[in-house]
Amino acid sequence: MPRPTVVVTRPAGQSRHLTEALQAAGLDVLGFPLLAIGPAADPAPLRAALARLADFALVVFVSPNAISHALDALAEVQGAAVPQWPVGVPIAVVGPASVAALAQRGIGAPREQVIAPAGAADGGADDNGPGEHAAQGGEAADAPRFDSEALWAQLGSALDLAALAGREVLLVRGNGGRDWLAERLREAGAEVQAVEAYRRAVPEPGPLQWQAVRDGLRPGAPPQAWLLTSSEAVRNLDALARQHLSPQELACLHQVQCIAPHARIAEQAGALGFARLLRAAPGDDGLLAACRQWAESYAGPPQPAPAAQPLSATSIKVERVTQDNPSSTASVPGSAAAPPAAGSSRANPWWLLLVVLLLATGGGFWWLQQRIDHLTQELARRQQSNDALVQESRVLTRNAQDTVKDLQGKVGGLEGEVAETRDKQAALEQVYQDLMRNRDDWEIAEIQQLLTNAGQQLQFTGNVQVALAALQSADARLARTDKPQYNLLRRALARDIARMKAVPDTDLTGAAIKLDEAINQVDALPLLSSERMLERSEADARKAARKAAKDGGPGGPATPAQQAGHAIAGWFGGLWGDLREELASVVRVRRVDDAEALLLSGDQGWFLRENVKLRLLNARLALLSRNEPVFRNDLAAAQAMIARYFDGHARRVQGVQTLLKQAQAGAVTVQLPTMADSLGALHALKKE
Repeated sequence: MPRPTVVVTRPAGQSRHLTEALQAAGLDVLGFPLLAIGPAADPAPLRAALARLADFALVVFVSPNAISHALDALAEVQGAAVPQWPVGVPIAVVGPASVAALAQRGIGAPREQVIAPAGAADGGADDNGPGEHAAQGGEAADAPRFDSEALWAQLGSALDLAALAGREVLLVRGNGGRDWLAERLREAGAEVQAVEAYRRAVPEPGPLQWQAVRDGLRPGAPPQAWLLTSSEAVRNLDALARQHLSPQELACLHQVQCIAPHARIAEQAGALGFARLLRAAPGDDGLLAACRQWAESYAGPPQPAPAAQPLSATSIKVERVTQDNPSSTASVPGSAAAPPAAGSSRANPWWLLLVVLLLATGGGFWWLQQRIDHLTQELARRQQSNDALVQESRVLTRNAQDTVKDLQGKVGGLEGEVAETRDKQAALEQVYQDLMRNRDDWEIAEIQQLLTNAGQQLQFTGNVQVALAALQSADARLARTDKPQYNLLRRALARDIARMKAVPDTDLTGAAIKLDEAINQVDALPLLSSERMLERSEADARKAARKAAKDGGPGGPATPAQQAGHAIAGWFGGLWGDLREELASVVRVRRVDDAEALLLSGDQGWFLRENVKLRLLNARLALLSRNEPVFRNDLAAAQAMIARYFDGHARRVQGVQTLLKQAQAGAVTVQLPTMADSLGALHALKKE
């Protein structure tokens, strides 16, 4: 009779002891992980909390996985191979497996205070592997519980919960899970900080594992029992089965025997449609006992081996053979009956030999059957061992595949960087080749750029000196190379340089500056219509001149009578001069040819000044753009307006007229040369 199969759904690598115990009990084991444990997506909060571990009043680990990942992170934070737990910080765990995990890291009594539910320190049960909250209760009323409720009851007796008020409590767990214990701690006044130390994900079973499940669901196949050790595993099983199994296979899976170590797991399985549920005690021992109970209920008590047949049965068989003999004793008379009896007695050893042969054959057949059964059991045991090795190999293969994928990603990144480096190297080589091109090409390009700049200077600004400097620089470069093919170009450059030097210098900048000064003085020029009285400074100057004339008379000593005469004459002369000056300042006679110049109002005078300035600005722009007709027309118009409407006797008006004449004289029209010879020679050289 084929043996039953137990399907273990714990994460890969966390069910070795249970698998070995089930195989030792004569059960086949199929590894079908429904949870995958990995590092947290963001380890920064865990590292930050572990960096200040001594500040917490209590640290709670919800599973052995939380302990393993958290202590590894603590070792990295401390920079030590073995993490050191701070003194005085108590630890709370939910089951004996967590206590054992702490003991393996050297954390336990009496140095550290480890708080666990009652019975966890005995090591007789387990907190059921990866579940964030351990399984509770078996079927017995006095069975130990390893869950959040049991831990909370133990915390109430081991600690003063009132002392946790206002203090921080660190809860190390995985992603998701119950918040029951955290809520109780918050109700007690503690500030709970929950951090994720690991991440639980849904694994993807392989095709061989699904094929083994389908084989177990077929009619007449050996029965299967599924060990469901967490509610999340039940949900993952239902989701994966709906994706990979047909409706008929899913219906058969819902009728498979399920063994759950916790009431919440059983309720979750029942809610998802699993009909046959068996409660087990917590830990591996409870699960093993439940599996044995299920296997015995399936196979029944062991049957005793069949006993050897008694000799009487053989005698009966021999007697039946004798009765079938064709020779009949009934027809033989009494005197002749003796010889057949003698023959029958002689034949009895042959029948005994036949019986012995039959017994030997039966014994050999029985021994052969026993040997075959023994070999079958040995093959089954080795098959179980091979299955376990295959499961472990699959786990290792999956890990190796993940590692290979990571390495492939890294190799891909390196290949991308190598390709980018090759592209950069090719670009650098191209640049190097461009730099190492023929020097003649570079020299011709530089000469062309110099000639282009010189031509632009002549065309746009008429700056002969800049163009001359560019031509001389190009000739100096060609002279340094001293190559015969550049002789024609150098001759053309020499002719253009001679033309540039023959151009007379024109001070356009000086003329523009004179125009700017004239524009700035227009607002201060006196108009004919705004005649003013003689300034006091001018009158004082005239009086000083007359006094100097008096004092500077013919030298020599004078008699008192002469001095008195001179004084009287000087007094009358001064009086007459003052009177004449006053009259001259009141009444002034001047000839004005244009009467309109005297009739300008204040606004008209302002507009007149602005027009004069606009004319001068236009003349300045025309000068800089070398538009001589416009320059001379605007300048002549400005001079005419100044001469017509402004006081020509005023010194400022005369100074502005002088500046305008100087600007007109400095703006001499010059015919600028071209560089046709040099550009033509350059184009001819490039075509060669």
